[in-house]
Amino acid sequence: MTQINIPHPSAPPPSGANYSAEHGCFEGPEKLLEIWFSPAPFARPVSSHAQATTARCTSNSDSEFSDESNPVTPNDSMINLSLGFSNDLRTVEKPIWDSMLATVKCTILNIVKNQHVHAYLLSESSMFVFPHKIILKTCGTTTLLKAIPLILDIAWNHCGYKSIYRLFYSRKSFMFPDKQPDPHRSWEEEVNYLDGYFSNGASYVIGNTRAEEWYLYLTSPGQTRYEIMAVDDAKRLVKETEGLSWLSNDGYAANSWSKFNPSNKKLLNSNKSFYNAYAPKEKMTTIHGYRTYDETIEILMPNLNPEAMRPFYHRSNEPAGLEGGKRVDFETGLDQLYPQADIDSYLFEPCGYSCNGLVEDGYYTIHVTPEPQCSYASFETTIPVKPMDTPENNSQEREDAILKLVRQVLDIFQPGSFTITYFTSHIDEEQQRTNMNKLVHIVDKYGGYKRNDKILYDFEGYDFIFGHYTKI
Repeated sequence: MTQINIPHPSAPPPSGANYSAEHGCFEGPEKLLEIWFSPAPFARPVSSHAQATTARCTSNSDSEFSDESNPVTPNDSMINLSLGFSNDLRTVEKPIWDSMLATVKCTILNIVKNQHVHAYLLSESSMFVFPHKIILKTCGTTTLLKAIPLILDIAWNHCGYKSIYRLFYSRKSFMFPDKQPDPHRSWEEEVNYLDGYFSNGASYVIGNTRAEEWYLYLTSPGQTRYEIMAVDDAKRLVKETEGLSWLSNDGYAANSWSKFNPSNKKLLNSNKSFYNAYAPKEKMTTIHGYRTYDETIEILMPNLNPEAMRPFYHRSNEPAGLEGGKRVDFETGLDQLYPQADIDSYLFEPCGYSCNGLVEDGYYTIHVTPEPQCSYASFETTIPVKPMDTPENNSQEREDAILKLVRQVLDIFQPGSFTITYFTSHIDEEQQRTNMNKLVHIVDKYGGYKRNDKILYDFEGYDFIFGHYTKI
């Protein structure tokens, strides 16, 4: 397939734009989308020699390439490597991401990078780009799911990724659901939208539906092939960005898109094919510096203590933006959560705060809406609390360190209630038993709070626990 070069729009405003401000109270709870593409990219750029010896790479029969035949996926499944593409998602240029994010209705404020991941601080939350996966988290009235066709197209045309290994979409219940636009007006509408692209998805509503429930959509693991969007759909998405001064009407030229109609499920499903991935016989903790053991902790906190929110307001004679963000980090103690991290934090005017932090191939992200009528903060991390030599290294000391981290976060924000979600991957029954013991221990007692829910799920390749607490 010939690679398509998508025309670049002009740069967005450097300060970003808050598209939700006009609606009054800000919707803090984020929509979170994570897509893992397969085949995974090579750990190093593809050379002509590597392309000529692909058979040896994929069969794991040559020691020179044996490590590179193991792609990094959520449960370390081994999938054939792509052929002939040296690009990965990190090589996608910023103007292309600008175009995609314009459809979501947010902009890029700043970027920090290391050899593993690029972290984009957005006007409304964050985006993390790895070689073969992307995590996009947006709040307010952003239209996150409308990014899917553009992300798929970018992954295909820029990197040669023609299938998805796994997709996750989740969010907490909205504070102001009536203000959400299509396709986020209800969970049912979101599921229908996702089902229009993926035939192997499952949806869950977790927690008390009269309180602060949590929603999850995920696809089963395996290679899911997709087609990129049709010309008419590209034009429609571009039209929806009208009024964004930096994006021209031909930001994505009509002739840059393949013919595909995502609303035609019959056509979509006929073009999909599924392959069973298989787990490796040996557990590995890193492949060229990337962890193959995947875990994510998320703490979602509404009804924050107004006194604890004072640092998150812009002050007179104080620079906002990155400099103001550093003041917030120091004053609140957020800089002590991961002192070794490369931190990118931002203070908004008149209030509000966002932060990304990187430690090797792990990240954490924090977003704060301090206004008392809609106060909310979120904390998410994929960084192991202590260095891990093997996935089985889950001692009581490590669990206690996770509990301490959660306590640190709670003490900073002092929420009236909070929700913990904790995903951790497994590749066999032994590791799953270890995971279960750890998860149950983490969602335990926290002083000053009453636990209302503790719900444990066993997903394919993942263990998950949900806990909800209210202040005593």
